Amino acid sequence: MNKDELKRFVSSLLDERKDELITNGEALLRMPELSYREYKTSAFVCDFFQKTGLPFRKDIAITGVRAELDTGKDGPVIAIMGELDAIIVPNHPFADPSTGAAHACGHHAALNAMLGCAAVLSHPEVKKHLSGRISFMATPSEECQDQPYIAGLIKEKKIQFFSGKSEMIAENEFDDIQIAMMLHAGNSNFTVSGFNGFVMKRLIFKGKSAHAGAYPEQGVNAVSMMRSAMALIDAQRDTFRDEDHIRIHGYIPEGGQAVNVVPDQAVFTVQVRGASPQAIRDASDKVDRCVHGTAIAFGGKATVENIFGFMPLVNYPEFDEIHIRNITGIVAPGEPFTRGVYRPASTDMGDVSMLMPSLHGYFRGFAGTAHTDGFLVTDPVQAYVDSAKILALNAIDLLFGDAGCGKDIGALPPMMGKDLYLKEMRAFSSSVEYP
Repeated sequence: MNKDELKRFVSSLLDERKDELITNGEALLRMPELSYREYKTSAFVCDFFQKTGLPFRKDIAITGVRAELDTGKDGPVIAIMGELDAIIVPNHPFADPSTGAAHACGHHAALNAMLGCAAVLSHPEVKKHLSGRISFMATPSEECQDQPYIAGLIKEKKIQFFSGKSEMIAENEFDDIQIAMMLHAGNSNFTVSGFNGFVMKRLIFKGKSAHAGAYPEQGVNAVSMMRSAMALIDAQRDTFRDEDHIRIHGYIPEGGQAVNVVPDQAVFTVQVRGASPQAIRDASDKVDRCVHGTAIAFGGKATVENIFGFMPLVNYPEFDEIHIRNITGIVAPGEPFTRGVYRPASTDMGDVSMLMPSLHGYFRGFAGTAHTDGFLVTDPVQAYVDSAKILALNAIDLLFGDAGCGKDIGALPPMMGKDLYLKEMRAFSSSVEYP
């Protein structure tokens, strides 16, 4: 059969599996787990691959899983990914009552799409028309939830990075991959978009305790230091270029322990986001100078602990066009496709996009806003069936015949090599004390 006939055949296979896909998606919805603790979800994925007959490896980056589909013919190696973890949204109707974890970002549906795609592409009648190899990857810790827990894993040298995809890059799981793609749940039009990267910063202000009522002059108020640093950071906002999409935001995990004691320590945890590594570094340096200035002004001490988060996500227009044609021509004919979107949020798919041509597309079937208790599946066919079709059709375009299209996409120049990527990531992971 020709490529169009193969696409219709694959679409019909997924339609036939509709009930199974919906059942699996709903099962994954009900097992939300936090970063690097996605043990039940990982076991579900392993069981699926075993039933599908795909060889796989598990316990990659603690909970990650990787299965292989080898056509036996020469061609590129592509990765099709799904994410294992959930996010803490305790009031979500499907939240785990013990952890607050919920699939309020739709990772369960995108993971289910990857699994459904794996099932149909491994069908003998489909596989014989493809060239190259497909790695189906279930990746941990995109949301990076419960940061103290992850920091403990890093301290114990069980992992190097907060992000699952970064960790898998460091563990050489992407060394043989030329092209990567995944989908993310959405609630409006189909889109592809750029994303910010970010560095995570822990700003620790150390003053001197004193009796707050009787002898406040003998103390150095760490909360006042923190408030002043926050004001200085706010004053920097008009120095950021619009095109760099800078965002600085955070929360205060520690700000004193007694009302009648001058607090001697305060902690402000922030994310500094930006559209390029250079923009992130510039904004991060400005935050550091504000902290340093505060330490000088109050005669206290301040420590900046940097842990790099994600790289920005960049688009590859040639890959995007394949994706757009499959959606508007086959999966959802005539439906609008939104281009030119930029999301100031972040995803660790950005890290992969620095190393190779990558796709991070959105699919529909949800209502509400991501990361809230109202983000729910409203159309199971769109969420669990159409999403799998999109991935499978994209893979067919890349690998059909002699995989000429995939070879062309795979030859596109990356933003940086792996060595430079790891150097940049580790350069941001630093600690500086300002007396």
